Amino acid sequence: MSHPQSLDVNAAGHASISVPLAAQRRRAITAGIIGNTLEWFDFGVYGFLATILARQFFPASDPYLGLLQTFGAFGAGFIARPIGSVVLGRLGDLLGRKIVLLITILMMTIGTIAIGLVPNYAHIGVIAPWVLLLARLFQGFAAGGEWGNAAAFLAEWSKTGKRGLYGGLLLASVSGGLLLGSALAALLSSTLSAEHMLAWGWRIPFLTGALLLPIGIYMRRNVEESPVFHTQGHVAARVTRSQFLGLLLRASCLCLPLLMASYMVTVYMPSYGQLYAHIPRAPALWSNTLALGLTVVGGPLVGWLSDRIGRRKTMLASASVLLVVAYPLYVWIASPASVPVFIAIQTSLTILVVGFNGAVPAAVAELFPTSVRSTGAALANAIAGVIGGFTPFMSTWLIKNTGVLASPGLLVVISALAAWLAVIGMKESAHVTLA
Repeated sequence: MSHPQSLDVNAAGHASISVPLAAQRRRAITAGIIGNTLEWFDFGVYGFLATILARQFFPASDPYLGLLQTFGAFGAGFIARPIGSVVLGRLGDLLGRKIVLLITILMMTIGTIAIGLVPNYAHIGVIAPWVLLLARLFQGFAAGGEWGNAAAFLAEWSKTGKRGLYGGLLLASVSGGLLLGSALAALLSSTLSAEHMLAWGWRIPFLTGALLLPIGIYMRRNVEESPVFHTQGHVAARVTRSQFLGLLLRASCLCLPLLMASYMVTVYMPSYGQLYAHIPRAPALWSNTLALGLTVVGGPLVGWLSDRIGRRKTMLASASVLLVVAYPLYVWIASPASVPVFIAIQTSLTILVVGFNGAVPAAVAELFPTSVRSTGAALANAIAGVIGGFTPFMSTWLIKNTGVLASPGLLVVISALAAWLAVIGMKESAHVTLA
């Protein structure tokens, strides 16, 4: 049953919708979160199965080369994200967040199913890696529009003073999708033989996306557009181009830990643990599942905390600690570490990264005015994603060329430093009304 709304016309002649009912807000937020969870399940499962995909699509005598090629295709998905963010972000600012969120979930699922169905290198030769690459580009285009529109949608539906909480739920939904993918990969690795996993088991997580698509479509079709977009979405931008670029630079730095550090301590960590800490595949994936579970729980808690004490204090504290301890923890992992130590270190890194990232979705959405919010948030996330998407590739390259197994920890430090500098110059926005 639909909930009634009243339509008013202000002095400027613009239609505006009265304060939405609590039930409408809950439905909109639920739809945004569930749809985002399903999309990131599709997008992230590639990283958890990278060592298998390397053997399926990039056979090479040198295992490092095959892994580099696999992570190169993983990163290619992030190259398409800026294009998707511009196109789909702008569509979200012009037509509304809801319609774009429907488009992104459909596109993401198509790319995921394609990966699950394409024959491997042994059957179709060099065509196989090209199809894999195109599917990742398709996924990347969709992901480019998803995060910015979802961040804008949730922020605009939130009450002032709760945007951090709902932004933290957005982080939780991303991690929830990755958690589902990691858990399924871990379950398959624990129950199937190595031969069956290599032969056909790896396809199951990708094909699962076809079963999840109807849920996401149903949830997102049955919501209203955000009330802030209705009232202010077509108002001319209140920032000049140079001001927008300045905001974009700051927002991109804020998003670096979201895409760079988080991928280092979750998506890449199972492969890193297997290759360099000599952790078996199943324990490495279960450790990763635990880390993602902490992100699901921690994201909303950190977002809630940032509503209480402010975005700046929350993010500065976590970034400062991460700057100091990230590299030493990687040195410890590369000792190599035992399974319990590996789990403890990954858990510690995850808590620190979540301590920053939980406040990021709200902080980024608050930087931009309504008329460019989806474009700005999407493009900032995509720019950071181009760097973040190649962190597994850069990590593998660093280890190969420096011989220092802990060198990937430097990438986490770099992302924390960029974010720390961005936060220093920010104004507090936790209790500012969206314009």
